[in-house]
Amino acid sequence: MNAMPDTSLDCENVVSAVIRVRNAAAHMQRCLAGLDRQTLPGSLQLQIIVVDNASTDDSAAVARRYGATVISVEPDEFTWGSALNRGIDRAVGRIVLLLSSDAYASDVRWLSEMLKPFANPKVAAVYGRQIPYRDAPVDERVRLKKYFPCGSVYFNGSGGVSPIGRGIIASNACAAIRRDVWKQVPFDEAISGGEEGPWSCQVLQMGYTIVYQASARIYHSHNDGPLKQAWRHWELRIKDQLLDDSGRSNSSTFKYIGSYAKRRLQNCLYPNVPISARFKGIAVLPLELFAFGIIDMMPKKHVQVSKLKRLFWV
Repeated sequence: MNAMPDTSLDCENVVSAVIRVRNAAAHMQRCLAGLDRQTLPGSLQLQIIVVDNASTDDSAAVARRYGATVISVEPDEFTWGSALNRGIDRAVGRIVLLLSSDAYASDVRWLSEMLKPFANPKVAAVYGRQIPYRDAPVDERVRLKKYFPCGSVYFNGSGGVSPIGRGIIASNACAAIRRDVWKQVPFDEAISGGEEGPWSCQVLQMGYTIVYQASARIYHSHNDGPLKQAWRHWELRIKDQLLDDSGRSNSSTFKYIGSYAKRRLQNCLYPNVPISARFKGIAVLPLELFAFGIIDMMPKKHVQVSKLKRLFWV
């Protein structure tokens, strides 16, 4: 399947894909190869847009080899929400796929399964089932098993959903949205991470439906070092704090670290987790807790967060 050239038209027979990447050329190659082998229904074409966060490797070159339009974003301008908004703004399809560069379709029917629920005009977004890679750490294995079950789920209304959008309903690592809904509700560019949460909540409150499509399976998991892992969790914590509009953390650093450690130990006792993942989870825990403490205690009023992130997002 060849990517179509960039165009300014709104096309019914086009599905657009927006992929965020930073220094992940190997992942980018695998992700785009997975897209390239998809069997599209009817006469649909695929438009690929890659939002590149100042990669210094071959990520952008790999994307262009697959016919993608590459949008470059400087680190100081980057947020997860703004990257998606810039990519979707260039999309021409009425349905836009949102993918992480480290996500890989499990079979040639993945995209078709993602598109099926959109036959219902009330469906605003669909997200697929994420399967961990073989090297996935213990927390990732437990998280994916918990939030991505074997059976599909339909979310209607805001029942059981935080009114301020805390937490995550859908997952933009593997999602598809209606572009006309996005025009009404762009992603929040101010929050540090987890932009799916407030977006999903607002869309549900507008009367739309969000579908978890278990048959659309994709391989995706994080295997981060202690610094990057700590930064991910700090971003989500700050996002919740910002949405609370409180100006203060919901819990002290030490309380949060204690909760994190407790959850890790519980995950290491979870059934059907490889022994190697259990041992590694315990071995790296002190380093992760130390890194999180450093991030949380660093003064940020006089340091740009984007510059600070470069020290940890490695």
